Amino acid sequence: MQKQSVVLNRIMFVLAIAGIIMAVYVTQSFLRQVGIVCVTSGCELVRKNPASYLWGVPVPAVGLVGYSIIALLAFMRTTNPAKGLLKGILGMTAFGVAFTTWFTYTELFIIKGVCMWCAISTVNMFVLFGIAIKSYRSPHV
Repeated sequence: MQKQSVVLNRIMFVLAIAGIIMAVYVTQSFLRQVGIVCVTSGCELVRKNPASYLWGVPVPAVGLVGYSIIALLAFMRTTNPAKGLLKGILGMTAFGVAFTTWFTYTELFIIKGVCMWCAISTVNMFVLFGIAIKSYRSPHV
């Protein structure tokens, strides 16, 4: 990989790890039914709302899986700069953007509360998607 691709890949890996950390924290609060440290009451409003669960699975657990896959793909790219791995990252981040956009809509118009951690995760996913696009457009070998 060229230097720019290496740097972009490292940034994606670090952002994915940050996403994992956030998702683990919020998921455990959902599973244990305990409060989330938050600057507003929005996190608790979101956590307690049935719309924050998909088929009984807490929405943050979906983020945990997504961020984990992105981190794994970025890690694998350190030794194998195959374009297929980058396509996987691009696909996962595109799904993440769509998913977080849907959940932000759900927070605003159905739950009527915004979770600070969810908002940070949304921004993180949009940044990851932007970096994945930039990396995909840059030379790979």
